[in-house]
Amino acid sequence: SFLLGPHSTMNRLIRPHILPFNSATPLRGLLYPSSPPRRGFSSYIRRKINQKIRAKRQRGWFSPGYWLVSVGLACLGVGVHAAAGEEVEEERGGVNGGRKEPLFRFGVIADVQYADIKNGTNFGGGEFRYYRGTLDSLSSAVSYWNTHTPNIAFVAQLGDLIDGQNAGKYGEGIHFEGPQSHIAIDRVMGAFSQCVCKTVHHTIGNHELYNFGRQALFSQLFKDKVKEAITPPNPEHLYYSFKPHKDWRFLVLDSYDISIEGRDEDTPQYLAARELINNNNPNVLNGGNQWFKGIPPERQRFVPYNGALSKRQLRWMRNELKEAEMSGERAVILTHVPLHPGASSFKTVIWNYPEVMDVLNSFNCVSLVLAGHHHPGGYLVDSTGCHHVTIQGSLTHKIGSYGVVEVYGDRIELRGQGALPSRIVGIKTVTDR
Repeated sequence: SFLLGPHSTMNRLIRPHILPFNSATPLRGLLYPSSPPRRGFSSYIRRKINQKIRAKRQRGWFSPGYWLVSVGLACLGVGVHAAAGEEVEEERGGVNGGRKEPLFRFGVIADVQYADIKNGTNFGGGEFRYYRGTLDSLSSAVSYWNTHTPNIAFVAQLGDLIDGQNAGKYGEGIHFEGPQSHIAIDRVMGAFSQCVCKTVHHTIGNHELYNFGRQALFSQLFKDKVKEAITPPNPEHLYYSFKPHKDWRFLVLDSYDISIEGRDEDTPQYLAARELINNNNPNVLNGGNQWFKGIPPERQRFVPYNGALSKRQLRWMRNELKEAEMSGERAVILTHVPLHPGASSFKTVIWNYPEVMDVLNSFNCVSLVLAGHHHPGGYLVDSTGCHHVTIQGSLTHKIGSYGVVEVYGDRIELRGQGALPSRIVGIKTVTDR
């Protein structure tokens, strides 16, 4: 009667959730760490079981049936895969909760895109943006990192620190008495300065390039990385690699290596970008604002707010991953623009993503790609088992979007806060291919 009766504990706990859970969550979410069950299902079941166990213990007896429920649900993954950072925290009983410590932790945030202007929408009108409020979201992220995970190794800032309107050339910015770029970035960096962890690894976003030249960005965001980087950045090439742990290598990409933003018009990078846009999306250079009219989806990525990796950067990427794999290291990619449209959209992906993915798929050491740029966020496991996680933008989520990534020997746990969902992803091994 415990299992099958109409008034059984199992019936009361499970039945209300069977249909929504099965209809919304693929079966593999029950079986693989890369696809945790839905938040409501798992958290509700855990809370109810814990409540009933405590009640039974207080009465002096503990039915074996509760062990059956706990073990059965654990086999389904309910007891293992939480869908929100605060629920992970609750189940563990604190930051450590008696579990094995990760190899290292780091904070993550994307698309702060601060500007001291009223809230508004994007050009298309379909995305609401909290321009002033996003600074508070960043402060909340810093407070969370300081309070809950003060021992993070670094913060990964995935691009677009401030909005392009700060430059005073379009939108609300044209009403400024002068450019607000330096004021805006000083405020954002001031918020970062309150973090206990002083190491922030930045990826370059299109909105940085709307406000500053590459030399200024190098001095402000990248110069301090020269000494600790395996291959250091420079003003021309804002990509580099570093190792927060002896077995882990991180590659920070320059998504706008080939771009019409941040490049002088006589440079090879600008000329190559102009040719790519003209050959694939002539609407852009014709001076109109109907960039996507008549353009098939697979070519809609060729717009100025995206960019490409140069052949030089692709060679560097290949060499870095080859060295990592030969050394038995694992790798993580940090990029502003996503590397796969499945983790974003055809409008927000790197121009030469097929070439980039060819390099990525040539090696088995890359388990995770973290990106920004596509504000709704996204997630994809590619054909080789690499996880592409696009972080939800802070700009477009009033409750903020940030988190902590914990790296273990056999998995990576993303503990999301605000609009950022939590995930547990597996780590590829040599035998996976």
